[in-house]
Amino acid sequence: ESVLFHPETPALRIKTIDAAAADQFEARAQGKAVDCLRLPAELSIQNVRLIALDMDSTLIENECIDDMAAIAGCGAEMARLTREAMGRPWALLHPSWPFSKNLVERVRLLKGADAAIALQASENIRFSPGAQRLMHFMEAHRVDRWIISGGFSQIARPAAAKLGMTGVICNELVIEDGCLTGEVVGPAGGRILDADGKRRALEVLSSALKAELCETIAVGDGANDAQMIRAAGNGFAYHAKQAAAQAARLRINHAGLDAIAACYSEYWTDAQVLI
Repeated sequence: ESVLFHPETPALRIKTIDAAAADQFEARAQGKAVDCLRLPAELSIQNVRLIALDMDSTLIENECIDDMAAIAGCGAEMARLTREAMGRPWALLHPSWPFSKNLVERVRLLKGADAAIALQASENIRFSPGAQRLMHFMEAHRVDRWIISGGFSQIARPAAAKLGMTGVICNELVIEDGCLTGEVVGPAGGRILDADGKRRALEVLSSALKAELCETIAVGDGANDAQMIRAAGNGFAYHAKQAAAQAARLRINHAGLDAIAACYSEYWTDAQVLI
């Protein structure tokens, strides 16, 4: 058994720990701001081809539609509808849950607003802790890095560009004469991207890479992410609501996004041996 400490991330890696010792360690961590993840002994990033992340409240700390609503003067009503959309625990049991309908209702509140509010929201995004370190790690190991989000491409594209990501698959706000029409469409003007659509997007991206789903990572926080998380080889719930947490085998409740990188053996090249 050995204990490793990483100099850039407050993380410990305990190798060759047995089940009883792991149970004891987790019991001692209860009630503390500590994430304990049980992983295969040598989980390698060499077996990963693609990572897909939700955007709002996952890759970034913001809920961008709420930010736009605050600028447009309808923040309180928008926040209520967003909470309703993201927090429904029954979404796992009902694949047809009305995310699309709820999104249409929320976007309708923005009708007539200057389209510049999307630019303002994109300028005010706050990346979640560890996001840049995670992206650097994935890029160094030639893993494709995608945003798959029920949010909007007008905000996701600038966010992805700042992190050097591969691309985005998102919904789009409809703009006419410099104003929001109060309408939303799916990727490329198609069907609105909901929970089923996000899973399908992961499948299609994997196919385009000639990769299997077992070679993917998916990360999200809401009911809208549950199917994508379940489908991925390693699905992570990140500071998640109930539906996403129930769908995920791996849960990060306290640490930053770089904790995902710390799950892979290559991350520990520069680690210090404590024991």
